[in-house]
Amino acid sequence: MKLKLLLMSTTIIANASFFSHDLKYYETHLDDAKRKFEECKKEFQHALIDRDKNKIKEIKQNSECIDSEKAIKEAKRREYEAKRALEEKQRKEKEAKQKSLFEAKKKEFLEKYKNMDYLAFLKDGKQECSYFNQNALFGAMDYSLKASKCVAWKELQKEKEQTAITDMDAKYPVEKLLDYKNEVCKHASYGDTTCEFVRDVVFKQREDKVVKNYLANKDLLKKDFNACHKKFYALYMQSKYQEADKVKNTYKCYMASQAAQKLNIFNYIHPMK
Repeated sequence: MKLKLLLMSTTIIANASFFSHDLKYYETHLDDAKRKFEECKKEFQHALIDRDKNKIKEIKQNSECIDSEKAIKEAKRREYEAKRALEEKQRKEKEAKQKSLFEAKKKEFLEKYKNMDYLAFLKDGKQECSYFNQNALFGAMDYSLKASKCVAWKELQKEKEQTAITDMDAKYPVEKLLDYKNEVCKHASYGDTTCEFVRDVVFKQREDKVVKNYLANKDLLKKDFNACHKKFYALYMQSKYQEADKVKNTYKCYMASQAAQKLNIFNYIHPMK
């Protein structure tokens, strides 16, 4: 009896490798799945070499070959997803730290810029920050030191600019602004912050308002334009060209000529009719 049981046990162990396994088994025994799939690949390669169509078909339909491959692919998928999840977690943790530092630095720049003179403020950030975009490639946010500076600078820029324009208007009324513009821009190099601000922002805004007012009051425009024409033309006819140019470039005559250009009148040679 003992001998019979021993023989049965030996037979079971010897034939263990011939037992059929399903997908559920291979999903929890990945090493067995890999071994089985390698066997299937080798058999398939030999069948291809031998051009044994029946064997090829048999291997393709073999449930263990199919299930072992599925188990391997599923394991790789889970491994990939776990890796991606870990990477995403690490990315978010890193971004949170960067954002925290960004907010702290941004607050420092806001405090620095809050009471800074506008022209000094412009010099500090205009070139670096005017065209800065915090949205980096692929939708990621830029939390660098430069970003904290430029976001703070851009948040304050419009408000500080308008305050500076209002202060300039009060300090340099009427023709004084033109004199100041000519003074600061006379020897200014290209890109000079003060000149560009006074010429392209303050004076341009003033010019737009005056021209708009002239076009809404054409009788006033005609009166001022013709007064300038009379002075200019008298000097021009006497060949006093420099003096004529000075008349043309006075505040009132300059503004009147800018408004007249909107009506297709481009010089002071003829009066406005």
